[in-house]
This record gives sequence, C-alpha cells and structure tokens, in this order.
Amino acid sequence: MRNPNKRFKTIAAVLILLTRKNTNGDTEYLLQKRRNTGFADGMWDFSASGHVEKDEPMTETVCREANEEIGIHVEPENIEFMGLFHSVRTDNEPMLLACFIVTEYSGKIKINEPDKISELKWFKESDLPDNIIGTRKTALTRFKNEGIFYQEFGW
Repeated sequence: MRNPNKRFKTIAAVLILLTRKNTNGDTEYLLQKRRNTGFADGMWDFSASGHVEKDEPMTETVCREANEEIGIHVEPENIEFMGLFHSVRTDNEPMLLACFIVTEYSGKIKINEPDKISELKWFKESDLPDNIIGTRKTALTRFKNEGIFYQEFGW
C-alpha cells in the first residue's frame, strides 16, 4: 500500500549545450560522443549532462557538470533555459530533463571523463550528425523553431 505521507521523488538531470558563432557567423554546437555509460553509447549527445544532486539547484548542476565533464567554468548568469522533457526511462522511472544553453564560459574545453566521452566536436546547426540522440535533436529543432519548449515522451 502506498504511504500517503511520503511524496514521490522524480529523478532530475540537466543537458548542457555549448553554442558559438563560427567565423562565417554560422551557429555551431559542441557535441560529445558517449561511451561506456549504458545509455546511447556511440551516439552524439549535448556537450555535457548529469544528475541533479540533493540540495543543488539545476543551474549549479550545469556549472558542476560542465567543469567535471569538459573542464570549463560557467557562471550561473550565462546559463539560458532551453526547455524541459518529462519522460519515462527504460527502467520505467519518471525523469525530468532540463536543457540549458551556454554561450559564455572560461577555460579550455577538454575531455575530463575519457571513460564516458570518446570525442568532442563542433557541428554546424545546419549539419548535425545522423547519430545524435533523438531527444537532443528534438530539443534543438523545437528550440530553434518555437523558443522554449516542453515535451513528454515514453508515457
């Protein structure tokens, strides 16, 4: 029997997308190729991602994960909310995935977790790889076409 005094807790994570303008003025996205994570290995993902810790706001998670995974320092005021996915994971657990864009940061981009990231590469907005994770492609398309978005999937 369900305990009416205990609230359900949803898993939360952030997806971080670094963007820049190249010398031609084209928008580019930094993507990482996943490895050994158990989810979408061998596919392109946003620049960095990670689970929100207890007592940690999502903007702090963005700053922490960007530093842990790709070695950059991000200030909270340089984080732009992009959209939110409310999904059901493959293990049937509900999850919130908040997407954020970062255009300003300090430090040199590098792979800090080579056991989880095999490659980092800038892609033109108009020339994304075919093997990008589906939800990430959806996020990019919806954000570009609609601005801030919300989407549910897997229910």
